[in-house]
Amino acid sequence: MKKITVREIMKLGPCYTKEQVKDLIGEGKTPLEILDLSISKNDKFWLLLRSEYISERNLHLLACDFAQEVAHMNPDPRVQAAIDAKRLWIDGKITDEELKKAKAAAYAAYAAADAAYAAAAARAAAYAAAADAAARAWAVAYAARAAEAAYAYAATYAAAWAADAAYAAASAACANIETKQIERVRQVFIDMEEIK
Repeated sequence: MKKITVREIMKLGPCYTKEQVKDLIGEGKTPLEILDLSISKNDKFWLLLRSEYISERNLHLLACDFAQEVAHMNPDPRVQAAIDAKRLWIDGKITDEELKKAKAAAYAAYAAADAAYAAAAARAAAYAAAADAAARAWAVAYAARAAEAAYAYAATYAAAWAADAAYAAASAACANIETKQIERVRQVFIDMEEIK
């Protein structure tokens, strides 16, 4: 497998200095070795997801695979239809115009989800404000009671712990998706090498 050199990387205009790149890759590394470096997934993908290293077809297929990984976050059927349309387009089974229509529908689904999210966030903020006002009134009414204060502290601690747990779960899910994406890119390079 061909090694990617410092010179090649520097021509691309990385955010790393030449010295940093040389420290990372020495005289050069293969794409598979670059995937194993201790740098962010974004930096790995910035370098490797280019037509200089991967065919246009495989780049499009990777985009579909990555979109599929998160498609469940928007259950609107137009999202899946756009991914399916892209795969059909890659295989030459639909026209550019048909792909554009599917893409426009997916963007409309995204906009609808975004609007729904904004409305839900506004409702949540209003509810939180009302709950906050109620909590303040409650706290004032029971400020004299130490037991109630202790309960409020415990409830606050429990809520903070739950928020931390939710954040940790979301972070783990993102890390899992990133790991799958890295492994999918790795497989593309392995497959390309086997074809040679």
